[in-house]
Amino acid sequence: GGFLCMEEKTMSTPLKMELLIDGKKQTFTESFIPAGRILDALDLIETDNSDRKLRDVFEERVAFLAKVFTNPLVTTEAIWNGFNAIGFEDHIFELICKVANVNPKKLQMATTPE
Repeated sequence: GGFLCMEEKTMSTPLKMELLIDGKKQTFTESFIPAGRILDALDLIETDNSDRKLRDVFEERVAFLAKVFTNPLVTTEAIWNGFNAIGFEDHIFELICKVANVNPKKLQMATTPE
């Protein structure tokens, strides 16, 4: 029971991303994301990246987030410049999972070899 409540909460809370812009921390929130973005997010999550360059994977994810956030300040460049490299992958992945309505912690267990 307790787990369900947590999941419902994540769905209704707006998506938040903190970026450092001109030396100032800014929080961007997106309270409406078209449901179609779920499919794009799932594609990113479910793509087998084993034989791809990590650089390409990251660039794809950053480009996706730049599209999800409608604020004109949130560009791929702003994300690359304003995001902390420490914990970058986890954080970006978490945001994409939120868009997809998927729990990232459940994902690691769910990935099955083809």
